Amino acid sequence: MVHFNVFRILGDLSHLLSKAILIFTVHHHKSAEGVSLLTQALYALVFLTRYLDLFSKYALNVLYNFLFKITYIATSFYILFLMFRIYPRSRESENQWKLTIYILCFSTATAPILYLIFKGRSSWDTLGLFRHFSWILESLAVLPQLTLLAHTSVPTVINSYYLVALGSYRALYIPNWIVRYAHNEHPSTVSVIFGVLQTALYVEFLWIYVNRQKVKLRGGGGVLDGEEFARGLCWGDLLGGMREGRGQGKPGEGGEGVGLVLVRMILWWKGKGKGKGRKGVEVRMNWNWRERGMWRGG
Repeated sequence: MVHFNVFRILGDLSHLLSKAILIFTVHHHKSAEGVSLLTQALYALVFLTRYLDLFSKYALNVLYNFLFKITYIATSFYILFLMFRIYPRSRESENQWKLTIYILCFSTATAPILYLIFKGRSSWDTLGLFRHFSWILESLAVLPQLTLLAHTSVPTVINSYYLVALGSYRALYIPNWIVRYAHNEHPSTVSVIFGVLQTALYVEFLWIYVNRQKVKLRGGGGVLDGEEFARGLCWGDLLGGMREGRGQGKPGEGGEGVGLVLVRMILWWKGKGKGKGRKGVEVRMNWNWRERGMWRGG
């Protein structure tokens, strides 16, 4: 079947590998510092709403689908369990909670509209509507994690292996869609649109991580090796150049990247959020981060 081409299988395996790497890393460091609880909770909701057909006749007949669906749901809730009950984690600010609420509201409002546009009222299906919701929600679920890394000096257990595996998951789905189109098996347009957006945000996730200085975890909490910083995605230079062309910004100063621009659009108010994590780790948000360039953890 074209639906199960090599890119689809490799993408699913990469996604599963990213879950395994994150779980192993959290256990290894005995800490979940720097991992966004809100992002992980959104991922769990994504899988719950996407796989409502888990015990349907079709899902049970396709063992591949059934095993992956069960594994995605189980690992998502296991990560939440580790963060809630076992290991110390970073407490996220009020602004990040508001951002998450806006993401949920946007996904809820947009899903039925896009479903009607691309599917039509005659083909209305509740499970299909929830799948549309999950595609939109998954594409934006990484934003709380982006803000946690980019706007704070909180240390993180996230490593490059996790980021490469997570990014490869969606990147491999793009050639999967191309192969399916070539064989007249068209995937959902909504899935493709928001899948491409999700891939772009994952690239920014990796870029922000690369631009952070190395952090060591000592004991149960996090201690910074030095002052951390974060920059926007490489194509943020384009945004910076546009601002420079309008007489704003400094020559050579890059933009914020698509993810951080989205955050600023959603969180239009100004101010700072503060929150304390277990074991005394404090997260200090600074929405004027590019003006200062550096932060200090509490």
